[in-house]
This record gives sequence, structure tokens and C-alpha cells, in this order.
Amino acid sequence: MGQRRDSLPGGLDYKRGGMSQLNQYYNSLGGQGSIGGMPPSPGPIGMLPPSQSLTPPPLTGSSTNLNFGALGNGSRFVSAAPGAEAKFRAGSLSNGLFGGSSNTLFPNRIGRGTGLGEKTNSGRSRLLEDFRNNRYPNLQLRDLQNHIVEFSQDQHGSRFIQQKLERATPAEKQMVFSEILSSAYSLMTDVFGNYVIQKFFEFGTAEQKHTLAQRVRGHVLPLALQMYGCRVIQKALESIPPDNAVLKAELVKELDGHVSKCVKDQNGNHVVQKCIECVEPAALQFIINAFQNQVFSLSTHPYGCRVIQRILEHCTPEQTAPILDELHANTEKLVQDQYGNYVIQHVLEHGRPEDKSKIVGELRGKVLTLSQHKFASNVVEKCVSHSSRGERAMLIDEVCNGQDGPHSALYTMMKDQFANYVVQKMIDIAEPAQRKILMHKIRPHVATLRKYTYGKHILAKLEKFYMKSGADLGPIGPPNGL
Repeated sequence: MGQRRDSLPGGLDYKRGGMSQLNQYYNSLGGQGSIGGMPPSPGPIGMLPPSQSLTPPPLTGSSTNLNFGALGNGSRFVSAAPGAEAKFRAGSLSNGLFGGSSNTLFPNRIGRGTGLGEKTNSGRSRLLEDFRNNRYPNLQLRDLQNHIVEFSQDQHGSRFIQQKLERATPAEKQMVFSEILSSAYSLMTDVFGNYVIQKFFEFGTAEQKHTLAQRVRGHVLPLALQMYGCRVIQKALESIPPDNAVLKAELVKELDGHVSKCVKDQNGNHVVQKCIECVEPAALQFIINAFQNQVFSLSTHPYGCRVIQRILEHCTPEQTAPILDELHANTEKLVQDQYGNYVIQHVLEHGRPEDKSKIVGELRGKVLTLSQHKFASNVVEKCVSHSSRGERAMLIDEVCNGQDGPHSALYTMMKDQFANYVVQKMIDIAEPAQRKILMHKIRPHVATLRKYTYGKHILAKLEKFYMKSGADLGPIGPPNGL
């Protein structure tokens, strides 16, 4: 049987002989000497002796000598490690290996002997390719003439333009602006180009902002529904000067008849919110009209609930009145909805006292039930913290009054995963006299509460107040030394 290919005849003698033979072997591969024949048997570590070559004789008629151990061009040595050929672009190897007459292994370097506007195999211009490869460390905006749109649509190029625009001279801004204007719409919907348009709305001159806004006209709806275009519309509404309210109103009016579609869209809802924030309420009446008899369904929608909250924040009392009427008619259902509860909380935090009172009145008598609900419990907490003193006292009394013992409302709430937070809020917010009553009501249950995960939260809250105020209830521990 023959030896294994990886066996080492002579033990480690090849090491003792030094590396000169191996070096000679590899040096011979890099040269352009004549091609030797195949040897009768392999040398050390499976290689030929240095005087021989593994390369087969050249094809008939070929005038080019090839070494497959390495790819050479003259005296230049180029690695031919596995996978190295994958780095060569099509047509770059023309040293007789794939045919061709060029003596150059690689194509011309970018920008050397070719114009900067010439496209590379990647589809980018030479200038952009060089920039991406950090060959222009001191590139300036003025150097990008006739390349602004291409750079704007490139991740790195877009970032470069954005940074430069913040400190650009008026002449540089105008140069950039004149190039992007003809491609403004396509840039608005581009993953990287939209940021350049936004920067112009931020740092451009008043005239440039106005001109860009004019390019948006007639396209507000499709842009509002597009992932990148919606950002441009929002920035435009933020950036158009207040003295140009007419232009803002005209842009917003393009959404008339499409409000519901926009509100329920993952992109369009942000545009509607920005309209409500940045445009005069008088120009938004068509949005209010579109919400008629739709407040409940929109309040229970993941995007619609946000728009309802913006209306309550920015619109006039005359505009919010019908919205609030529909909310009050559906309070109990809304507080138990995963989205509607946020709308009711918003009214409790920012609404008029009379609207808060209506909500508290709707929840009275249902504190125990709603406090045990995942979403409604948040609304009960807000009622406790944002209602009037009298209303707060009534809510706490509802929990404290009634039967004592293991079936009392307070004890049930203290053990519950959601209601325990309502009890904690009551302890935080209650007047001193009422807090004292709460503590006395809780104390008989201390030993039992220690067994419950959520009951421990209540005990920690009581200990905190005992340590802070030095309450005269004695230590909050098991009664009678239990």
C-alpha cells in the first residue's frame, strides 16, 4: 500500500533542512520560466522537488506560459488562494487564462485614466465609488457637481450631503438645490434621498422651502401613504413659515375625502397627526367632520387613538365637543379596550374638569371590577390621581367601606395582579386622614399578604410611609406577634 498523502517521509528532516527549498519552490511558481513535465512521484509534504512544476504543458498554439500555483503578470506575484478569483470582476483576468489581449490582471483603478462620471460594474459613478472607498478624505459639496442626485440615493453619500448642508454656504446650497429639484419627487420616496429633502426643509432658504413645497402639491396623498414620503410631508408642515399658512392649508386639503384611510394607515396617521399639530384649526374642520360617528371605532384603533388624542390637544373647544360627546357615550367600553383606554386617560390628564367628572361618575360603583381589568385598571389609577379631592375621596371610600375580612373589596384588590397598583396609588394620593383609614383596613391582612406576590407590593408601600411619617400605627407587621 502507498503512503498517506499527509505522511512525512524522513520524519522532521524537512524542518532541519530549513525553508530554502520551499522558498525556491514558491519563487519558481512566480516566474515565467519554461514549463517542466510531471514528476514520477511527489516530494516532501506531497509537493514536487523545487526543480519541477505541477503545471501541465501549455495548450497547443498558446504563447502564454501559465502557473496555476499563482497568477502572475511579469514579475508581479498575485495570490491564487481559494476564493481569490471571486474577487476579480468579469473580464479582469486577461493574461491568457480567459483570453484577451490585455496584460493587466486587474482593471484600471477608479478614476485613473477614466472620467469620474463613468459607471463602474457596481452601477455607481467613479466619484461615488472612490468616495465610498475613502479615496477622497477632503471631499466638499462643490466637488459633487452633477453627482448630487446619485449621492443622495446612496447611504453614505446621503449622510455626507446632510452633514454638509448644515454648514453650507448659500452658493453650495443653491448648487445642490438646483440638481435635486428636477428629481425631487423620486428623492422624496427614496430610502436615503428623503433625508436630503428633509434637510432642505430644515436648512434651506425660505425661497427654497417654498419651491420644494410647491413640488409636493398634487402629491400629498400618495406621499402621506408612502414609508419615506410621509416623513417629507411632516417635515414640510413643520418647516413652512407661519406666515405661509395658506400654503399649509392647501397641502392639507389634499387629504380631504381620504382622512379615514390615512388615519388607519401606518404611515398616513403620522401625517394626519402632524397636520393637527402644525396647521390652524380652522383649516382642519374637514378632519373633524370625517370623524363624525366614527370616534369609538377610531379610538379603538392602534393608529386612530393617537389622532383622537392630537385633536383633543390642539383643536378648538367647538371642534372637540362632538368628539368628547361620543367618547362619554362609550366610556365603559373604551376603558376596557387596549387602545381606547389611552384616549380616556388622555382626557383625565389634559381635559376640562367637567369632562373628568363625567368619566369618574361613569366609573363609580365599578372600581373593584374595573381595577382587576388589565386596561381599565390604568384608567382607575388616573381617576384617583387626576380627579378632584371630593371625587378621589369617594373612590377610596368605595374600596374601604363595606364588609371587612377576606372577601372585602380592598383585600381582593391587594392580591390582584392589576388592582394592587390602584391600591398603591390610593395610598400615595390619599389625604392623611384617609390614608390612616386605609392602613388600619390593611393591617389585619398583613400576615396573609406576605404569601402573595402582589400583596408584598402593598406591604412595601406601607413600610415606606411608616418610615417616612412615623405613623402611630405601630410596626407594620403581623398583628399580635404572629
